[in-house]
Amino acid sequence: IEYLSYLNVVKNLLKPFKGQSILDAGCGDGRFCFELRNENVKLVGVDFSERAIAFARVFNPNAQFFIQDLKELNIPYKFDYIVLIETLEHLIPNEINIILHNLADVLKTHGKLIITVPSTNLPLPEKHYQHFTKESLEKILDPPFKIIRVLGHSKICFKRRIFIVLRRFGIFLAPFMKKVPCIVKFHHFLSEFYYKYLETGPPEICERLIVVCEKRNKHT
Repeated sequence: IEYLSYLNVVKNLLKPFKGQSILDAGCGDGRFCFELRNENVKLVGVDFSERAIAFARVFNPNAQFFIQDLKELNIPYKFDYIVLIETLEHLIPNEINIILHNLADVLKTHGKLIITVPSTNLPLPEKHYQHFTKESLEKILDPPFKIIRVLGHSKICFKRRIFIVLRRFGIFLAPFMKKVPCIVKFHHFLSEFYYKYLETGPPEICERLIVVCEKRNKHT
């Protein structure tokens, strides 16, 4: 529920779909591209993992994919949007600047970069180099980008504790879903509960940040 909600919030930031070109940087197995498969957009994905790109190509036959390291990005297109989903926290900090400049180079003059990252409200796992606040992101993104909008995703509050308990119960019931129709209704209720009470909120009380950035003019 949370992950699909996360992707859907990013997807809504790309609307309306009018043939715009979108680069999914660090696309992995192409899950976000799959969410856009029926929309009027031109999709390109890039990731350093050959295995991940192999999956992405199978599930997204109408998209184009490149196997490249973002530090050595070489794509012969300019894009209206670039999305960087759950990627920035995996990047070595002293390599982020060159990657952001590479992304800016393939973004159109008035293009937008949408970044999703874990907030500092979440503990730092071993596979992450850092988590973020709006203020730390502003420093990291400057000078190639400036932040124009920040959304918080997945609120931390008392209702989240209720959701976690209900979700565990739902996971236990999931194997019986085909045999007991009311379990399907329970899962629908669980989804609606999350969307209504927890999906988005102020960045300082959320687990993740969704940030819309604008490419800076070279003269500013």
